[in-house]
Amino acid sequence: MALVALACTGCGGDTEPHGEAALKGACEGVFDSGTINEARKSEEFDSLHVASGPRSHAAAVKSLTEKRHAAYVCLLDDKDSSKSEAGALSIKFSPGQGRLFPEDETRSYSTYKAYKLANGMQAITESGGADVYFQCESSDRFRPLFVTGSFQSDLDLSNQAKFRTLFQSSRKMVELLKCENDIKFPDPATMKYLPLKKN
Repeated sequence: MALVALACTGCGGDTEPHGEAALKGACEGVFDSGTINEARKSEEFDSLHVASGPRSHAAAVKSLTEKRHAAYVCLLDDKDSSKSEAGALSIKFSPGQGRLFPEDETRSYSTYKAYKLANGMQAITESGGADVYFQCESSDRFRPLFVTGSFQSDLDLSNQAKFRTLFQSSRKMVELLKCENDIKFPDPATMKYLPLKKN
């Protein structure tokens, strides 16, 4: 009888995908197999699930362009997540926040690593997260849109995995924003951060 009860734990209609199934289906397919394999090392991997509420890249584009508000394109919770926080993993895009660091910056710091990318783009990594900044020019808009994409996660992920996921999501945004300028996100394996500032 105890075996039957154990076998049926979670059978009470909870068919929501968790763990690998949740990551594979989340955020319109931006998580590659390498990132999912890295995420497996995290204690909370099996409890990961997509947070309630409609989110998509198309909805985020609408929020950025029409309301000039930041928007999540992806939000996953784990068993410890509460409604007052941004979940266990999230991808968010914000308009007009400005550069991640000064244009003439030459150093990274102990709190973050800074990357100068092509065509004025910038990226940083810090504990638990990664950000990318790019400019989007489109004939649909009078002025360029300055966009910051942010990836935050409680999972044990490498900087390369964070950037692969964030760049894949950013490519979807660039397409939906109809950016006409040259925006090419690099292969994270080739990215070099600015030298660390010496104490």
